Amino acid sequence: MPTIATNSSILVRGGGVPLMPLGDVLFMKAGASISAGNISDLLTETQAVSCYGGNGIRGYVSNANQETDAVLVGRQGALCGNVQFAVAPFYATEHAVVIRPKGEMNLRYLYHALAFADLSQYKTSGAQPGLSVKRLKRVQIPVPSLEEQEHIVSILDKFDTLVNNISQGLPAEIEARRKQYEYYRDKLLTFKEKAA
Repeated sequence: MPTIATNSSILVRGGGVPLMPLGDVLFMKAGASISAGNISDLLTETQAVSCYGGNGIRGYVSNANQETDAVLVGRQGALCGNVQFAVAPFYATEHAVVIRPKGEMNLRYLYHALAFADLSQYKTSGAQPGLSVKRLKRVQIPVPSLEEQEHIVSILDKFDTLVNNISQGLPAEIEARRKQYEYYRDKLLTFKEKAA
């Protein structure tokens, strides 16, 4: 089991970039329970709201319980720790942790940073793996300036669109862009420790 860092060390990339515990910079709360009978597999006129579970869109429901965009982290099952970006309005079930910044932070940066953090490494083992909010709060991510966050997002979102939108390229091109995206993501989200 990986160790969860709990001290606030400073990282460097161009200048000092703080490494912050998620609990200090984010609001985190599990979604709400909903009966499976209230979730439709099909998008209809009466059930037009995306319903997110722990692994992404689970189906469609009549009413939203979230009215602003958010980052979601799966908290139960084999794929717990996966990261989704949900566009409002949507419904988040109890199997997803709804995450929003406490202060000024680019939500798309947060999405990319959490995906890069590989949160599945912090899950508990057992018959039903899980990832608690308490455990997530101790995980740390780099929090550069808002300007740097926006720069990172401008690059990663372009690659994300190319990688995940088949209509924009041939499979070989998509694979090349996926590798390029991962390269830039790793470079942009890896910071060096500042000398003491």
